[in-house]
Amino acid sequence: MLHCDAFEYGVTQETPVAEKNPEKKESRLEDVFVYMTCFEKKDEDRVIELLQKFIEAVKLDVQRLGKKKIMIYPYAHLSNNLGSAKIAKEFLEMLMKELSKEGIEAEKSPFGWYKRFTIVCKGHPIAESFREY
Repeated sequence: MLHCDAFEYGVTQETPVAEKNPEKKESRLEDVFVYMTCFEKKDEDRVIELLQKFIEAVKLDVQRLGKKKIMIYPYAHLSNNLGSAKIAKEFLEMLMKELSKEGIEAEKSPFGWYKRFTIVCKGHPIAESFREY
């Protein structure tokens, strides 16, 4: 998780597993939590467990810092053992629905696209953290 002053992305090229017709092809958010996520092979049979753990971590982050705006950023480059793209997309859809139910303002960048991005990180002690579930 990164707590950012600003986060901006724009799609550049789709991959063979890219979601078709993404809702947004570019975005810029300010004062936002960015969750760079990766779905691995070992995650395929743990979708509900991972969903619950992810939601609890997000709720804790927004509670600790009093913010409710987040960006979910699929980032396959975090692993060399990627799971099923189909299951990963389903997981992200469920995650977005659950975040909305929790009253958390969430945006997701397009899955399966190469993207350019810019990060301006806040730089306080809990502005950067790594989690693995």
